[in-house]
Amino acid sequence: MLPAFPLHNCHRLARFVLFVAGVLAIPQVASAQGRKLEQENIQRAIDEVAPRLAEDPLRPAFHLTPLSGCMGDPNGGIYKDGWYHIFYGQQPFGPNPGGWYWGHARSRDLLHWEHLPPSLTPAFELGLNGVGSGSTFTTADGKTIAFYSSGNDGEMKFWRAEMDDDLKTWTHTPQTPVLTLSHPGLPPFDDFWRDPFVFEADGRTFLICCADLFEEDYVPVPIFEAQDAALTEWEYRGILFTYPKHKRRNFEVPELRPIGDKWILLASTDAPVDRCYYFIGDFDTEKLTFVPESEGVLDHSGNYYAQETILEDDGDLFVMAWMPGWDRDWLPKYRNHPKKYSDDLWNGTFALPRKLTLNDAGRLIQEPVDTLKDLRGESYTVPAQDLPVSGPIVDYVVLDEIHGDQLEIEVELSLNAASHCGLNLLANDEGHAGFYIQWSGDMLDVDGVEVPLPEWQPGDTLKLRIFLDKRWVEVFINGGQECASRQVPKSHIKGDRISLTSLGGTARLVSLRAWEMGEIQQEAVDIGELETVQ
Repeated sequence: MLPAFPLHNCHRLARFVLFVAGVLAIPQVASAQGRKLEQENIQRAIDEVAPRLAEDPLRPAFHLTPLSGCMGDPNGGIYKDGWYHIFYGQQPFGPNPGGWYWGHARSRDLLHWEHLPPSLTPAFELGLNGVGSGSTFTTADGKTIAFYSSGNDGEMKFWRAEMDDDLKTWTHTPQTPVLTLSHPGLPPFDDFWRDPFVFEADGRTFLICCADLFEEDYVPVPIFEAQDAALTEWEYRGILFTYPKHKRRNFEVPELRPIGDKWILLASTDAPVDRCYYFIGDFDTEKLTFVPESEGVLDHSGNYYAQETILEDDGDLFVMAWMPGWDRDWLPKYRNHPKKYSDDLWNGTFALPRKLTLNDAGRLIQEPVDTLKDLRGESYTVPAQDLPVSGPIVDYVVLDEIHGDQLEIEVELSLNAASHCGLNLLANDEGHAGFYIQWSGDMLDVDGVEVPLPEWQPGDTLKLRIFLDKRWVEVFINGGQECASRQVPKSHIKGDRISLTSLGGTARLVSLRAWEMGEIQQEAVDIGELETVQ
């Protein structure tokens, strides 16, 4: 179904018509050889598709998106020489998941990104056909090393690749995996162990990963310690952390990072629902165990997955995550056809980078990076007002002064006597339909995603900071105590209006301010230009 656009927005409608025509004209790469993840084939796919992506009227304006094809997990986040680097799984030949290589983008401010040439591609000479998720680590002598999982001879193994100074070429040294399931002392992990993460603590280097034990009732996170400076030799040191399997079936892409005077363990799980979870606690470097004091959900939506952190030299910690082009709350469903939210040329984007901190009570706070304020344009302020209802159905107050699909909104609401209140985005001229946010005291409903607010008491207000980027919405709740991110189905977009809603009694708008948001240019940088842009 084609997305609905406001009839007065003829420019956007024209862009959409051109976009559809471009999709139909794309040549298809038929041969298996043409889809082999070699740099020449990758670059050809990008060259063919990237120019047409600019015509997609629903392509995000200020989120990091792929140059072509399907974007997967973020990987290998590092801060080095003043640049934030993020790598990511990418299948460049179409919008569906497939074999991955690592795409590569970098930024000075976590907002404006430069796409670098194809980065870590499969080592076909070693029998590998893809590059799985993993991490990067910068050694004391300045070498950047990637660790990732990839199948070989029917078994998932962990591989090591070293980057040269121009960030273009990765060399597999040694020419063998650094960890396999036959490693001495390992429990009987399932063949699909994966996602190595390498980090440093007390001058020692460790590796944790995702692993499954089918005959145990807990999810294990194993830990290894490097035995040499080159990080080629590892010793299994036991189980860092366990969690009841009936609550989470696995811990994918686990990470352990310092935050304040504590440590944070982050991981994603794909069942019973897709979610990113976190645990705050202490890492004992003598016992090599992690003991949590609190836990929570990084984002309440299944549209936010496979988190990846970047740790600055000064200790500031940032997180990015994959927003896939489909809903997959329960893994078997996302393979059903047709996929709910797939695009024709590209799929997936990254959520806005968030800074992670602990407040005085030790609670995790997530805030969008400050540089997003640089994109603010014209601003609008709506005066405080009551939101009365006139009958037994929802009342709508359309905000005439604000409309669009590229906005930042700060709003504070008071429930007062209402059963619920909230707002609709991307609504029609009457304020109906679109993307809804509905608040009823101790529960916030963000487009069907329920966010519990157990600390709410009658009389408390609700504060939201909302980023609307075409069909992608991210909601930061009560100063970043909770978050929910969603991709809006095309069929749900009914216009570009915003309305305030209330039901059951008079609510109150305490304050509302909105900004039009600018676009970021995502340039593809030729490797020969790197010196000039530094």
